[in-house]
Amino acid sequence: MLERRVCSSSELRTHLTDNGLGELVIRKSLGFLKSGQCRKVSVLMYRHGDRFARFHKGGLLFFRGAIKKTELKTRIRNQLTRLQERILQNIEKQSSKAKYLATYELKRILPYAGVAVGYAIGKLYDLELVDKYNVGGTTFYAESRNIEYLRDHQEDVSIEDKAEFAVVKLVHELVMNLYPLGLITNLGGAVRPRTSEDLTRTCGMTFDIFYEFRNPVLGKRFLAIDVYTRMPITGHMVNSFIRKIDWAKTGHGATATYPLKENTHMMIVFRKATPRAIEIANKRSVHFLRLSDVKINYDDVRDEVEKNMTEG
Repeated sequence: MLERRVCSSSELRTHLTDNGLGELVIRKSLGFLKSGQCRKVSVLMYRHGDRFARFHKGGLLFFRGAIKKTELKTRIRNQLTRLQERILQNIEKQSSKAKYLATYELKRILPYAGVAVGYAIGKLYDLELVDKYNVGGTTFYAESRNIEYLRDHQEDVSIEDKAEFAVVKLVHELVMNLYPLGLITNLGGAVRPRTSEDLTRTCGMTFDIFYEFRNPVLGKRFLAIDVYTRMPITGHMVNSFIRKIDWAKTGHGATATYPLKENTHMMIVFRKATPRAIEIANKRSVHFLRLSDVKINYDDVRDEVEKNMTEG
């Protein structure tokens, strides 16, 4: 253990087995390290120190007491699941511009079921790889260096968060004015679906707006819309939006089906976008609309939200 500096319980078990030790001795050895009786070796705990940190790949993680935090952090990252690593990468990538991401934004950006994303971000927080801060009832995650920014700009953060949702509702109203009454079956749960019934339609994926047509429109049963006003849309984000639709599934293994794939009209409404995002959207038949295309003035919406907050 002292030679390896950091070692998972799975690795230790394999090493002891290869050296001819029996199961009883191995259990006692690992139990000794877990007990905290060894002064030179510690076991990784979650943030509040009330539970052992456990990893899907290797179980517990033991480390020398004098190890550098950067070395330990690197080894922790090597134990993360693919989803946990992708969440961490998204937070780090956005840190230079957006600086923080709400739980909902992470669920929307990543092509995984929302419940899985929520669980994974909670684990990253427990492992102290990200920090969180609550503003106006919304939980935001960020690198430690950006938490101070959240504290110092709470009013602007809250206004931008509420303004984006206000734009989502305006887009929904616009769609309602364009489509004939009775065409859409789930009007009540179309905006940011959250009930079990609504999430069944999206196969657990997170969209700003999701409609199911009573009868197919141009051969497709659904319309999925994401709205971005705070963050510029990148090619990566467009690809993730498409994957949410392609990867959404029910069942597992051989019985898995993909109800949304090839069966969903795709639309993204945005304030700013990179040239690469526009290129991918056009190539993959994503209806890509600027706010000005749908006659929405973001500044006016933001001012109205700020006015309501001040008066409230």
